[in-house]
Amino acid sequence: MTYDAVIVGAGPSGAFCALNLAQKGFKVLIIDRCRFPREKVCGGLISQKSMNILGYDFLTGGINFNSINCICLRGESEEISMESKIPLGIVVKRKDFDQFLINRAIEAGAVFIDNCIFENCVLESGGYKIQTARGVFYADYLIGADGYYSKVARVSNIRNQWAWWERGIALSVQVPDKYIIQRRDNAVEFYFPDILAGLGWCFPGKGYCNVGVGGTAIDSKRIIGAFEHLLEWKIKDKTILSNLKFKAAFLPAGGRFRKISDRRIFLLGDAAGFVDAFSGEGIYYALRSAEILADVINQNKDGREYEKRCYETFLGEFRLSAFLSIYFGNKKNVFQKGLQDRFLKAFYMIMTQTPESMCYKKILHYLTTGGFSFDVPFLWLKRLILD
Repeated sequence: MTYDAVIVGAGPSGAFCALNLAQKGFKVLIIDRCRFPREKVCGGLISQKSMNILGYDFLTGGINFNSINCICLRGESEEISMESKIPLGIVVKRKDFDQFLINRAIEAGAVFIDNCIFENCVLESGGYKIQTARGVFYADYLIGADGYYSKVARVSNIRNQWAWWERGIALSVQVPDKYIIQRRDNAVEFYFPDILAGLGWCFPGKGYCNVGVGGTAIDSKRIIGAFEHLLEWKIKDKTILSNLKFKAAFLPAGGRFRKISDRRIFLLGDAAGFVDAFSGEGIYYALRSAEILADVINQNKDGREYEKRCYETFLGEFRLSAFLSIYFGNKKNVFQKGLQDRFLKAFYMIMTQTPESMCYKKILHYLTTGGFSFDVPFLWLKRLILD
């Protein structure tokens, strides 16, 4: 019942952190409130830069995925695409991906208990007494990888809740291939709906396509409308629309400094607010923050070192990403303004280049040289005040 680290949440950040710590010889427990395998709201796109962390041989023979080497941007009547000689990523079901990472962590020596709700933690003589619905555990480190609604963040007073203007929202559904119009096996498709900081997608998996829309929660009503419009656009047989079970989830947007640790309590991934505001990508930052934390713990460092390393790596890029989200307002006029080539290159860079390479600094220069529209700030004000 005593561990070096207890991790709350078995998504990519929690499972990958457990794997890294177990490989370094730490005794690790992972708990999750859900029974695994479980569904999760996500597009299921694992980018090339995420695969570089995992290693392409990491998934060989262990999970069902579809390889991607093409990016396609689509407007109402136009499209543009770019093919790559090397894989740009893979599309997986999050249920399968998360279970696979958990299995790898268990193989490395971690202990996993699902259907186990975290309740409270108390600091006792240098360690933490961790109370759960399945018993009491003790650990030197407590790690919150429990997502947007992180209870670890609340119990430890690291954060009570997100500010309303920090919230994004995403809706997605898995549609069987036979109902999809013009499935492209090797291409991820991105759409630009009329919503603030919005993005739609169609990602081809094995036997299905993941269709979804995300944007700022300020525009939640428009997001629902854009999602319904995209489904009608992509689905052959409209009679199945009422039978599709879509899911929705809130996402925190990165872009400002936040407290993400307290002594030897740490937050990872979505719980820390590590989501790219412009593209909506979160898995890369989940994996990278897990990698950073495992190294910090291995070096016997505390929360200050973890915050320092995370924000040195992510914060500048998150700020530029958030700025671009505001700068462009919504992206529906990308084709009309002749920016499609620039956006296509930007999405290629987002999928392949890391924050350390100053990806968004390059993208900012590349996109903003296409011209500035002064109606953008007023678009946000109109949504905030009038709607």
